[in-house]
Parts: sequence; C-alpha cells; structure tokens
Amino acid sequence: MPYLQPSDRRSLAMQALLGPIRRPVFTWISGLAMLVLLVVEFVKNWQLTGSVIQTSPNFNPMIGPSSTVLINMGAKYTPCMRPLPNYSPSTPVSYCYRADETCTIEDLCGFGGFGSDDVPDQSFRFFTPIFLHAGVVHYVINMLTHMRLGADLECLLGTPRYILLYFAAGIWGFVLSSTLSQAKSASMGCSGSLFGLIGYMFVDVIVNWKDILHPGRELMKLLIVTIISLVLGLLPGLDNFAHLGGFTVGIIMGALIAPTRKAVSPRGKILTWSIRAVAFVALIILFAVTITQFYSAPDPSQICPNCKYLSCLPVNNWCDL
Repeated sequence: MPYLQPSDRRSLAMQALLGPIRRPVFTWISGLAMLVLLVVEFVKNWQLTGSVIQTSPNFNPMIGPSSTVLINMGAKYTPCMRPLPNYSPSTPVSYCYRADETCTIEDLCGFGGFGSDDVPDQSFRFFTPIFLHAGVVHYVINMLTHMRLGADLECLLGTPRYILLYFAAGIWGFVLSSTLSQAKSASMGCSGSLFGLIGYMFVDVIVNWKDILHPGRELMKLLIVTIISLVLGLLPGLDNFAHLGGFTVGIIMGALIAPTRKAVSPRGKILTWSIRAVAFVALIILFAVTITQFYSAPDPSQICPNCKYLSCLPVNNWCDL
C-alpha cells in the first residue's frame, strides 16, 4: 500500500490532476482493454492456426496463442522495427502459423507491411506490447499487481501522473529489451509498467520514511519482492530486460512526480525540486540515448552480447532461444 499523504485541501480540479481520487478509472479501463485483446488473440489464433491456443509444435504453458500470432498483433519483435543484418522483409519464416506454412518477415509483422521503401519501421512496437499477453496465466499474474497496487497508486497520484508513470516505465522497458535482447525474441505484457510501479514504491517509502511505522521493514519487503521477481524473469519466455527497464524508470519517475511531504521546510522544497529537475533530465537522456543506440547500431543485440544473461539462465540453450 502506498504511503502518500496528499493534502485534503486541494480543489476538485487539482484532485483530478494530482490526486487523491476515488476511482482508478485508467486501471479498470486498461485492465479491461487487455482482457478484450486477450480474447482477440484467441480468435486470431483460431483463424490462423485452427486452434484457440498454441498446441503445436509446442504447448504454450501460458495457455495462449503462438508467438507468431502475437508478433502479428504487435508484440515486440526487432525484425519488424528496424533493418537487421541477417533479416530482410522477404526473409522466409518457417512454421509461420501452421506446420506446412511459410511466410515472410513482412507478412508476419502485419499492419500493412513496411510501406513503399520496404524498410522495417514499426516503432509502435515499443508501445503496443504493453496491452498484449502470452496467455491466460500471464494475464492473471499481471492483473494481480495491476488491479491492486496499480489501483492504489492511481487513486493517490491522480490519473494523469499515474498514466505518465505507467507508460514511461512500460515503453522504456521495451526500448531496453529491443536494444539488448536477441533479435529473434518476441515479448509482450505490462510487466515493465508494473515493475515501474514497484520502482516508484521504493522512492515513496524513502520520501515518507518518517511517517511509516516500520520503514526499514517495508523497504526490505519491496527489496525481497523485487529480487524474487527478477530471478523468475530469468526463466524462458519472460523478458527481464523489460522488467529491469521498467524498474529503472519507475525509480526516476518517483523522484520526478512523488508528492512533496507535508510541512516540508523551504530548504526541503528547493532540494525536492532540484531532484525533480535532475530526474527529468535523466529521463530524457535515458530515452534519447537508448533509442538512438537501437536505431544506429548495425545489430542492437551486439551492443552488449553478454547482457543477455540478465534475462536468461545459461542452461539448456535458454539464452539462445
């Protein structure tokens, strides 16, 4: 539970912008939108493969569609987003949707292809994966945090600030993933955004340290949850780069948008706004540098080849999946 203590004297207009609010409308609507898209995923998987969920060549343990269907619907997939040395729009993809079916990268990426210049350019895949999920299990696990911690934070921060936190963390999570992960790996889900909420909570505890009954205990709880979640992110099919990216931006956004403590001194206000200014500049630099690197490097996955071990365990060729 967040430890924010916003003033009760704010006008209704200011409350709508900065919190507190009574109903986490964005949390409800976005959760519903993700559910609707999950249903659409099942329908599309049935249309393209003849099965509601992926059962061949392997069973999807998340109880959901195949990775190719998810790519076609907007999952993060680098060959759809920029040119790569070993990929071209006409590169054939075997087992595109069915065992006897082959398609090209451009067909797989969908959304009308790459335009007249025939260059992969689907940069919207930094954003669209936030709303897609690998299956029922993936969706339910994410909603446990989305509908609880997310709802609490939206009510306390106000919808505009919460949306900024949620999307900044989610988008940069996929920017980092696109830059450092293997080119052929697809990923999706709002986990990066949710890790952003956890990162924000670290700042929230520190800001409100004197108002919390056992702040050290609360900080330790957050640390344990974060470590366990990042360790689980090393398993196949999970994108720890999105988790790490979202968590990093969550901390920066916390420094930028966390409400000022009550009865703070003038010196404290100056310090708070100085930290916010630094956080704002850091956020801009973070986005600018990583996006520039993603598009300028000949092969983004070679920027830091060994970084792949931050998102996989080096057993059973997991890091080459």
